[in-house]
Amino acid sequence: MRIRGFDPVKLGLELEKRVAENSKRKYSRFRGSRFYGGSAVGDVVGCNLRCVFCWSGRARDDPTIGFWVTAHEAYRRLRGIARSRGYRIVRLSGGEPTIGWSHLTELLDYFSRERGLIFVLETNGIILGYDRSKACQLAEYRNLHVRVSIKACSAELFSKLTAAKPEAFNYQLYAVKNLADCGVDFHVAVFASFGNERCWANFVSRIAEFAGAEVVEGLEVEYMVLYPSVKRRLHALEKLGLKPRIYYEP
Repeated sequence: MRIRGFDPVKLGLELEKRVAENSKRKYSRFRGSRFYGGSAVGDVVGCNLRCVFCWSGRARDDPTIGFWVTAHEAYRRLRGIARSRGYRIVRLSGGEPTIGWSHLTELLDYFSRERGLIFVLETNGIILGYDRSKACQLAEYRNLHVRVSIKACSAELFSKLTAAKPEAFNYQLYAVKNLADCGVDFHVAVFASFGNERCWANFVSRIAEFAGAEVVEGLEVEYMVLYPSVKRRLHALEKLGLKPRIYYEP
């Protein structure tokens, strides 16, 4: 059952106690991926949003799943996959990688000393919008690119799609502002399967106001992909009276 109106910052702090401990963090798997032209991926356990369109499986919501890995072991595994397959990109996915900040920053330290590899931090931005100091800390790392995934074009739609309280949508926007102000290399991805043209026009105006026209020009648009886990969650969308404008089969 989806509990609506929760605080994702509070949920993130609670999850951190169960999926992270100093340098250690819980993962569900390490793998190769075709995205970004080929990338080495570590799927982390736990997320502070409950997006109905999320492709991730049980490990997103269930902190008892997975296995503990130190930052150095995660570095070794990701680098090994990348080197063996000729990838230039390594990334964390599956859950929210900013949960477990000590593990993440130690992992970034290792990759900052690595030549020929780029670390892509895929995040929903909640923690980076809530805590500006964390966003600014990311500017210290070489070979880092941040991808901020914005879940909706308005606070109301954000709440319906993620089950979080509407005002938490502002954390996503402030993550963009904080990263821009701190000089972090990043871009914004928008989940555009829901919301009308007016809603998205207003959103684009806010992003331009927060971070500048160049961020708007670099927007990545993503749509719902009907992975098995997404199909299982579609009934929640139907109960909310929401239908995606655009979606794809995997």
